[in-house]
Amino acid sequence: MKSIVFCTSQRFRFDLEDFVNNLRHEAEGRGVHLTIFTPNFEDDDPTLASLHEKDRLKDALYRTSVAGKVYDHLFRKVVVADVCFIFNKDGYIGANTTGELFAAAALGKTIYALNEKVLMGVYPHDLYEEPAPHKLIHEVVSTPKDLLRRLS
Repeated sequence: MKSIVFCTSQRFRFDLEDFVNNLRHEAEGRGVHLTIFTPNFEDDDPTLASLHEKDRLKDALYRTSVAGKVYDHLFRKVVVADVCFIFNKDGYIGANTTGELFAAAALGKTIYALNEKVLMGVYPHDLYEEPAPHKLIHEVVSTPKDLLRRLS
């Protein structure tokens, strides 16, 4: 049994949900048991998802809850998982995902990413290639089926 933690910007929460559901379906079809950890976006206002983090932080409820959620994800999920998957749709990773990526690397986790580019900045039009996080990614894996092959 392998465990995997997914890290992503909340702007991709629904895309990640589809990816994870497909991974679960693939695993069930092959009789593979996975423990899957995902970010806790359930209580977040979905209208905030498309905003840049600096704009999300203007929302009082989001501002009071985000640090605890990041802490929880890092110490209850990233630390215990065998593998880390950076769900960097369109190459984008935000500040929190960058922190999770570096934590996973420091812990010696195998790190996969959805996209070969690692872009930071203001999504989607003011992005730049960030070389440091890119060096921490072991392999790009673009489908749940390919990810399951690596996890099995």
